[in-house]
Amino acid sequence: MSAKIPEPPRWADRLLEFFCAPHLLEEIQGDLYERFQRQVQLFGLRSARQQYIWSVLSFLKPFALKRKPQPYSNTPLFHPAMLQNQLKIAWRKLWNHKATAAINLLGLTLGISACLVLGVIIHFELSFDRFHPDQERIYRVVGQAKFGKENTFNPIGFVPRAVPASLREEVKDLETVASFHNLESNVVVLQQGKADKVFPGRDMDKDPAQIIVAEQSYFNIFKYHWLAGDPEGALNEPYRVVLTEPKARFYFGTGDPQSFIGRELIYRDSIRTTVSGIIAPWTERTDLGFTDFISAPTIRASRLKNEINLDEWNDIWSASQLFVKLAPKTPEAQISAQLSAFGKRHFGPKAGTGDFVVDLQLQPLSDLHFNPAFMDNYSRKAHLPTLYGLAGVALFILIIAAINFINLSTAQASQRSREVGMRKVLGSSRWSLIGQFMSETLILTLIALVVALIMANPILHIFQSFIPAGIHFTLFNPTVLLYLLGITLVTVFLAGFYPAIILSAYRPAIALKGATALAGSSRSFLRRGLIVFQFTVSLIFIIGTLMVGRQLNFMRNKDLGFSTDQIITLNTPRGEKSLVLAEKVRQIAGVKQVATQWAAPLSQNYALTKLTYNREGKKEIEVSAKIGDANFIPMYQLKLMAGRNYYPSDTLRELVINQSLAKMMGFKQEAEAIGQLLNLNGRDYPVVGVVADFHENTMHQRIKPTFIAYIPNMSGGLGIKLSVAGQNMSDLQATLSKIQSTWNAVYPDDKKFEYTFLDHAIDQLYSREQKLATLVNTAAAIAVLISCLGLLGLATFTAEQRTKEIGVRKVLGASISSIVLMLSRDFVLLVGIAILIGSPIAWWGLRKWLDNFAYRVQLEWWVFALAGVMAVGIALLTVSFQSLKAAIRNPVESLKGE
Repeated sequence: MSAKIPEPPRWADRLLEFFCAPHLLEEIQGDLYERFQRQVQLFGLRSARQQYIWSVLSFLKPFALKRKPQPYSNTPLFHPAMLQNQLKIAWRKLWNHKATAAINLLGLTLGISACLVLGVIIHFELSFDRFHPDQERIYRVVGQAKFGKENTFNPIGFVPRAVPASLREEVKDLETVASFHNLESNVVVLQQGKADKVFPGRDMDKDPAQIIVAEQSYFNIFKYHWLAGDPEGALNEPYRVVLTEPKARFYFGTGDPQSFIGRELIYRDSIRTTVSGIIAPWTERTDLGFTDFISAPTIRASRLKNEINLDEWNDIWSASQLFVKLAPKTPEAQISAQLSAFGKRHFGPKAGTGDFVVDLQLQPLSDLHFNPAFMDNYSRKAHLPTLYGLAGVALFILIIAAINFINLSTAQASQRSREVGMRKVLGSSRWSLIGQFMSETLILTLIALVVALIMANPILHIFQSFIPAGIHFTLFNPTVLLYLLGITLVTVFLAGFYPAIILSAYRPAIALKGATALAGSSRSFLRRGLIVFQFTVSLIFIIGTLMVGRQLNFMRNKDLGFSTDQIITLNTPRGEKSLVLAEKVRQIAGVKQVATQWAAPLSQNYALTKLTYNREGKKEIEVSAKIGDANFIPMYQLKLMAGRNYYPSDTLRELVINQSLAKMMGFKQEAEAIGQLLNLNGRDYPVVGVVADFHENTMHQRIKPTFIAYIPNMSGGLGIKLSVAGQNMSDLQATLSKIQSTWNAVYPDDKKFEYTFLDHAIDQLYSREQKLATLVNTAAAIAVLISCLGLLGLATFTAEQRTKEIGVRKVLGASISSIVLMLSRDFVLLVGIAILIGSPIAWWGLRKWLDNFAYRVQLEWWVFALAGVMAVGIALLTVSFQSLKAAIRNPVESLKGE
């Protein structure tokens, strides 16, 4: 039997056959085989095969490559030379049609800019607290609470302070339980041999929460990098505090983190703490950006036990929070069932809490940033439906821009029909023509993308008062780059694919005669359908603009039930100095009245508590509490319906209630409530007056039963009514300067002087609605502008298609006005269809939005009629130019080819 002849690697042979030109393959392959056999004899089979592979690869040179795999073949669509040629021709076409290219570029730039900016905002909001290890196992304990005999439960983002300790003992499968309590305080830094430094508390209207009293287990749920101190026991002892590194440097100046250990800080004027740990702050976005962590054992060891009652079951406070971390592989439903049983054991008449009942629930950490039902004192709530709405707005604007591009591209069809026919006669395939047209779209899209990138940060800066702080655009980020790639591909496909398919479908014999073959009814219906879609979206935005503006005006102008004219509010540091400040301010010329208070009748600071009333049985009532001295009611001009104001006192002695509370107590006449006793925190207080209902919360909420009383330790703020009779702006500024001087004299080291006009503060309560109005107005303007560009494209297309018809009509005596009317009639019909489609959609969406307000305007027919008239007017203004241009054209030019 003869020996087997050695063979070169088969895959190397196949590779050579794949790329080598057919007329060279036989010669090259034969030479390589002969060389292979010689090398086998000289160097062995393994070395010969390696040399053969290297030789095959060495023939990957232009002279050996296949040029024409078959006679008369086309250059591949994605060949570099082909792509270069397509881009060159595309740029030339765009340059020769500057006006159309500019309109398309404007539309695409607006659409991509909207997608880019809104995408940045959405990504920012969705990124909060997404970085915590095991975040899917971290939950906040919240609940539904019932305060009275009515079977009405309200959501609460906090639990009674006695819950955490019992939860550890009774609920299984919890890896960690950690509670904390928000604390507001100025901070005193003790310095040996120097004057102590005093740092004022945060501005609650502007600054995030900073100070909490936390258990050591807090750091077992939320992980930090420790720079100094014991991570396992830094908060185990009373009077200990852990600081973030930037906060420590803010208090103590420069130094090594270890050097801050042992330094002393005083909170609440008497709680002397020692620094026991320094941690690095999180760099990612979070709602839990606390900086001062006071040890939980400090509560029972200090005066804080009077404020934070850790054994309290029958009341709740928003400052007290509870987080848990589930054991691995523990289902949420399993813990929820245990929490439900826990609530039944500890709340209700049998448990000693009366009508106060709490049904405990778990809230995922990912829901913390978005759920406004579960409120707290530290997180900023983003409205998730608004984010989805932003995504929808961005998508719709991009689609409208793409539709605009499609209409303008098809409007140029008659100008490009001969070009397409000639290219097909010369051998162009349909896919090469599609590539040519798509390359034009790609160039415009890339230019629009570059302009959008340049505009992104300026746009964010313009709207900075309407978006959360900290949002900025960074290009070199993997997520951003992927998002930009997605926008580019989607835009090129949406805007370019349909025109490319249509234009490349022309038959050469018809196209070379100048006909476009685009007069088919199906394509005509599609183009008109796109216009209807554009104006439907635009009309929805126009109606939204009108209704959001009406609701905002309604909320701003509605009678609140109290006076806001020339009233300023001050937040003073805790302590009795606020009474000294109030007395000194009263003596300033230009100050009419001064009231010490917790907050204004309507403000961001909102307090709920329980009152107990004995009438036909004990009855608990959930009420809103308004705290202020005897000047509170007359200064805000609250209208007394019965009884009198409470007398000046240094303790809580009397209550004034509103009409809603009197009705809830069962009285038909306000005077019947005078002299009745209401129990607050275990003591009875007489009702001495009834005031007319006033708005103590925003228009989202109905007026609640409310009491007004003076509680000294809760009246740290001031309300000041300025005298404006006969004064000008300079007099007002002089009065404010005097108040500031008085403030500086009373608080030389504590806190800088900051005041807020009450009417402005109330206006800020509707900042979300104001931001929505700005968004809707901007979206409406962009959508209408792009829709008008699309309508202009269809008008241009129609005028071109009917050039000869218009010429014949003019020869037969038609007037310019009749021709303009003929051309405009179809567009008005399209807008009318858009009105019929868009109005019900807008009505449904606005009805859902208005349901969020207890006090609101009505959806009236004239709003929709006005929006329709505006849409028709905009459409007529857009098409009138092209219609008039076509109508005044000389018929000789139109008919000279006939």
